Amino acid sequence: MDIDKHKAIALKSYNMTPPDVDVKVRSSWKQWIPFGYANDFTDTLYELYSESELQSAIINNQIKYTYGAGLKEYRSSIFQPNITERWEDFIQKCITDYCIYGAFAVQVILNEDGNRFSYFHTPVSQVRLGGFSENNEIETAYLCTNWKRTNNRNVVEIKMWGTEQPKKGERYLMYCKPYDPKNLVYAIPKWASCMNWIAAEIALGVYYHTFIKNNFSANLAITFPNDVEEEKKAELYQMLTDSFGGPDAAGSILLLFGENGTCPVAAPIESVNADVYNQVCDLITKKIITGNRLTSPVLAGISTSDGFASRADEALAAYSLYKLTVIDEIRSFIMNKINYLLTLNGNPRCLTLQDYDLRKEYEGMTESNDQKEKEQIDADEDVKNKDEQIEEDNEQN
Repeated sequence: MDIDKHKAIALKSYNMTPPDVDVKVRSSWKQWIPFGYANDFTDTLYELYSESELQSAIINNQIKYTYGAGLKEYRSSIFQPNITERWEDFIQKCITDYCIYGAFAVQVILNEDGNRFSYFHTPVSQVRLGGFSENNEIETAYLCTNWKRTNNRNVVEIKMWGTEQPKKGERYLMYCKPYDPKNLVYAIPKWASCMNWIAAEIALGVYYHTFIKNNFSANLAITFPNDVEEEKKAELYQMLTDSFGGPDAAGSILLLFGENGTCPVAAPIESVNADVYNQVCDLITKKIITGNRLTSPVLAGISTSDGFASRADEALAAYSLYKLTVIDEIRSFIMNKINYLLTLNGNPRCLTLQDYDLRKEYEGMTESNDQKEKEQIDADEDVKNKDEQIEEDNEQN
């Protein structure tokens, strides 16, 4: 599939820094606070996540490790969030939003009987918040599926949870984000510190794609002795590009014909040192890994040589530290909010996520485990042989 490089370059022209949210700026007809200069910062975050191979691998694994082995068994009497979802599905959606955007949102609805709440996950990218009230609280939120195109018909106003006593059938929104003293309105994901490096990785991918299409570099300059009309220049350029550009034309023979004893001159162009690109790639990788607080590149599928007996041993050691420093923090924040929802319906705070068993992915591949298993097998074999020998001696006697 061909990449539109002009579109890709335009896409990366954003200022890759977390936006300063101006709470004094309002829409002319609605009172939400813009998230970013064009109110599309959530789109920028998703583009960075989805278009970067490394960033998407890190975030996808973070989602997988946070959800782990799923919920521990809980009583069947616990109310499910709504009639179409189980808690497992609901929690997975909240984890996905939190890992990508740094927050998640839930709609809370009190049923008509007034004795039970229902909960619906709301994509946090569709949420914009209103301004602070006299009580220094955000009392209103707004929902829209496309914040680049808004009007008075596709934006829905919704009250924030906690601003009034819940009314039957009324919807309220919970916007769940960790406290940040600088960003009091919207959440900024912690990986936003490496946004520029992620954008650089994406741009480098477009560059390499174009590099390959152009046979890895412009390695030949052709000088024509006589000036020609612009139309003829364009025709010659297109002809040469079609004949010798792209990977399929690698190694093609170039024929040049002259007029009146004068021929075009073809001069080689020295290629740029490939080590420069390799150094840039390594630097980008290190910065993205650091910005995501990843304890080892192996957790993103990148092999290393850090002195471990095997890649599996390195992955298990890195995962243990990653779980303590990152995963447990994410899981604690999300599950505290989820268990709070349970208490609204009179249920105990009983939902707990089980740890992800990374050992299963590397079963039998760690040198330490293999050695232990071998020693155990040998020990069992020795015991069996001794028992058989004793039986033989007894039979002979």
